[in-house]
Amino acid sequence: MSQSYFNAANPYPQPGDVLDDKYRIERLLGEGGMGAVAKAVHLLRRAPVALKFMSPAVMALPGSVERFVNEGVAASQIDSDHVVKVFDVGRMPSGAPYLVMEYLEGCDLSQLMARDGGPVEPRRAVHFALQMLRALQTAHAAGIIHRDMKPSNCFITEKDGEPDFVKLVDFGISKVRTDDPQGRSAQLTRTNSALGTPLYMSPEQARSPRDVDHRTDLYSVGAILYEMLSGHTPYTSDSGEYTEILFKIFTTEPEPLRTIRPDLPDALCAAVHRALARERDSRFGSAQDMADALAPFADDRSAQVLARLRGGRGSRLPTPTPSQPVAGPPPPAVAQSFAQAGEALRPARVPTDVGVTREAAGGSPATNAKGARAPLVLIGVVAAGLACAAAGVVVVRTRTTAVPAPSHETAVTATISAAPATTTATANPAPEPTTALAPLPSTAPLATAPPSAAPSASAAPGASAPPQHPAGVPPVLPQTLGGLKLH
Repeated sequence: MSQSYFNAANPYPQPGDVLDDKYRIERLLGEGGMGAVAKAVHLLRRAPVALKFMSPAVMALPGSVERFVNEGVAASQIDSDHVVKVFDVGRMPSGAPYLVMEYLEGCDLSQLMARDGGPVEPRRAVHFALQMLRALQTAHAAGIIHRDMKPSNCFITEKDGEPDFVKLVDFGISKVRTDDPQGRSAQLTRTNSALGTPLYMSPEQARSPRDVDHRTDLYSVGAILYEMLSGHTPYTSDSGEYTEILFKIFTTEPEPLRTIRPDLPDALCAAVHRALARERDSRFGSAQDMADALAPFADDRSAQVLARLRGGRGSRLPTPTPSQPVAGPPPPAVAQSFAQAGEALRPARVPTDVGVTREAAGGSPATNAKGARAPLVLIGVVAAGLACAAAGVVVVRTRTTAVPAPSHETAVTATISAAPATTTATANPAPEPTTALAPLPSTAPLATAPPSAAPSASAAPGASAPPQHPAGVPPVLPQTLGGLKLH
């Protein structure tokens, strides 16, 4: 590997240099007071990567190397499409560390605002802010606070054909939660106490960066959104002094957005100023809360970001009203019982030699037996019903032709009116009319139908007693019985 970058004129690797026998430098992408970024190619993967180097002057500062490595540690713990990926941390022969990151093409938000000039279109500005909030939501869930949110750390690129895609970079002064408050991370927090960008810094971070929580990042997003909508930061310094900015942050409120942009909706301005509240308890409680307040001012392209911010919750179906029943899946309890029943009736599974299972051919015996008996039971029920109906016809016709004397009239009528079940209880009665119609003793009381029996088939509607017939004339029996026509 060439040693050209060890001299004062070339503090960074040059095109053609190879680091760790894996990364070949192609060109420098940018250089500043903090360090430089170069485009390289992974020799084995043939994939482009970005290498980030520290400035020799910055390396001489106490704690700078730890902060630099902390950026790689923090970014590696955040799994979000809106956070730049850090693949590796390496060291050059001089001992200087470098980060291996995903290669991005585009520009940061500060460059975009300077190039376009003037305020950003409101829906586009909200789209940018929502993506920042999504990245911070993931970072906060991992216990990481960025603490240096500013437009130059919001990189705008194109991803899968989607323009204006935001990726957060530079977690170098982030605060990482640790289970050992006296360990390495606590030391990093102390050395970072004077760092940050005052134009986007919350009041509590300006006082003591060690005691901030995730709401300091939400303040910074509010400051960035304020700048995108108004064209300048919430606080400015006429003298250019650092202390003047801090004094305004501690004691004054930003100029109302409605004064600068009367065309902006009141609710949007209110959301921005709530994020910029000096007291953090007055701000939004989470990135999702702030996103919900900005959602009404977003367009369709922000729908996926909002869905991720809300934990993937989709739109809710309207509640059906009694007058408008909506067909849909059964209630959870019913669906569960159906699932359990289906599991109980499912055929046994047979393992195969490739690690999967298949249903047993022919199903379980219990299931097959039930399926085979079902048609037979149905046929039996229908046949029994027809047999009972036929039996009623036979009994009535037999009694009609076999009555020998008027003295039997009341007995025949009572037998028929007792209950329909009397005629349908016998499947195939033998035709013996003389035995069934034997004369009753003169002293025996007449048979009457029980109170719960059906109304007498021989009585006309509203009649309370069967009609009387002349002596010697057979009684006229009813022509129908329970809807069945008698012949």
